Amino acid sequence: MSVSSVPNWLRIILLFLSFASFLPQIRLLWQRRDSSGISLYYVLFNLISATEQFTISFFFVVNSVEPADAFVKNPPNAGDWLNFGQFALVWVLWFIVFATCLTYTSDNDRPGQRYKVIAIYVSYLLISIIPLLVDTLNFGGRNDPYRKWAGAFFSGVHTMFISPIVTILCVTAFFAQARETGLRPDPGALSVTGLAIQAIVFVFVAVAWLGRLAFPWDKLEGYGMISYLAMWYQLVGWVAIDTAIFAVVQAVLFWLASRRGRGERVAVVGAETEPLLRG
Repeated sequence: MSVSSVPNWLRIILLFLSFASFLPQIRLLWQRRDSSGISLYYVLFNLISATEQFTISFFFVVNSVEPADAFVKNPPNAGDWLNFGQFALVWVLWFIVFATCLTYTSDNDRPGQRYKVIAIYVSYLLISIIPLLVDTLNFGGRNDPYRKWAGAFFSGVHTMFISPIVTILCVTAFFAQARETGLRPDPGALSVTGLAIQAIVFVFVAVAWLGRLAFPWDKLEGYGMISYLAMWYQLVGWVAIDTAIFAVVQAVLFWLASRRGRGERVAVVGAETEPLLRG
């Protein structure tokens, strides 16, 4: 048995709201044609988080050869496909932000930084999406025992090792962007409106994940609380936790960026009125 209390109409609404929340940032980048004020590592770490979520969803919905006890129903239903659409959309939108920031120059470019973040992301793709795409070719058929072993190994490595690292990167993204914002007198190409909208939208998305992903509640009888929470996090909980961290990060960054913007406006007004007061 699994809990899935989020209706599909709400999943569709959250899908559209997630899309809309990225538009202010993408629009501002395209208007300014520079990425000053946005940390490439902030974008990279959020892109890796979105890629990890998309990777696991793709594995269970499209590639998995064994019935899943968690993450999706068996067989995947319309809600699971809407979840997959949510993961895919956020991944594509973060990739657009990433590609745009790499394309446009920044007043804080450091030698080799762009090549470094590209190398990091390509390295991550080699252990996430690329193996899934190779597996999709399905040379040995769905009953190939090697494919079943490889699938179990892939999901085990990601749920036990990579997902916790990605959660840490979600937190690290905040410090990367907070440092960038703190060095500037204004938010630059970082959309303050986008931060506010994403903070609100993704709080609801994070809460919704608690009821959107299948989890074998009835198979955990007799486990202690620590074991229970560890299994929940490894199988499905990391999605809600990473999304909640993202929402909190965006909220705090909104507060920091708003302060920088207000400080700049106050300084400008003070500089303009000082000669008048002297006169």
